[in-house]
Amino acid sequence: MLLTLPKVYYESYAVTIRYDEEQSLGMAVWQGKLRSEEIREAILLCGYVVERYGLTRWLADNRKMRAFSPEDQLWILQNAVPQILTGSLRRMATVVSEDVQHTESIAQIVERTGDTANLVLCDFSEQEAAVEWLLQEF
Repeated sequence: MLLTLPKVYYESYAVTIRYDEEQSLGMAVWQGKLRSEEIREAILLCGYVVERYGLTRWLADNRKMRAFSPEDQLWILQNAVPQILTGSLRRMATVVSEDVQHTESIAQIVERTGDTANLVLCDFSEQEAAVEWLLQEF
């Protein structure tokens, strides 16, 4: 069963970003290999949605996403990670990519991030389990 949140913030061939203010939950469903500018724009939009609506839970459905370039990994570490760690998010679930290289690139980013402070990260193979975990009380 795919989760469908009530409000679509952004939709393209590359990513769909949705949110539900009542559940304080946002999600991004990624599709395939993206150009650097598409990745960066979408990640900034995800951060904006979290900040704008004060979301505390995030689901990254990365099943169809492909590996980041080393340059994009560095950009994510320098730009997205600080915003995520200082923002309102408390739980982030990732439905892992079918692409092993993408999974490895995410693992490298998390490893280089170090202490995630108040943000708890968890990987899942299915969206249902991820949502169930996200919606648990803090």
